[in-house]
Amino acid sequence: RALKAKNCPLTVPDLRPIAERAFSAKGLYNPCVALKIDDDIVPNDIVFDEKASIYVLTGPNRGGKSVITCAVGLAQVMLQLGMFVPAKDAQITIADGIFTHFPTGADDTIDKGRLGEECARLGEIFDCVTANSLVLLDESLSSTGSYEASYIAAEVLGGLAHVGCRC
Repeated sequence: RALKAKNCPLTVPDLRPIAERAFSAKGLYNPCVALKIDDDIVPNDIVFDEKASIYVLTGPNRGGKSVITCAVGLAQVMLQLGMFVPAKDAQITIADGIFTHFPTGADDTIDKGRLGEECARLGEIFDCVTANSLVLLDESLSSTGSYEASYIAAEVLGGLAHVGCRC
């Protein structure tokens, strides 16, 4: 009701067969942000398909990278709960798992250090992820230098591409 009162579009998603591994949303937005701001929301279109199943977002701080990443996850969760999706139009397949790797803020880095903890969490994702999964990474590997992070990120993205999941 609150989103409708702010004229934010909600759609009944077109549930696609699992074999399609589809995620296509036009006018996608983050409903949590939409409810907190007085300004107009900035919608985005995103399509995971045979042309692009992995997106790497770059840009300045406060540029919206985390906001759209969360919007994708929220749309997937809302679909799977049988809810309307925060978009003008959406065709989405059920995911067998939604895996996230966001900064934890936790202090459980005594044994492994922060990078070791991040890599352990990535390893746990790889233990479970399938071609029908959705993986959302945000500020992963920011605990190390750019050279090391680039090398590890290339390996992680290569592994996710090999699995064939949406990321």
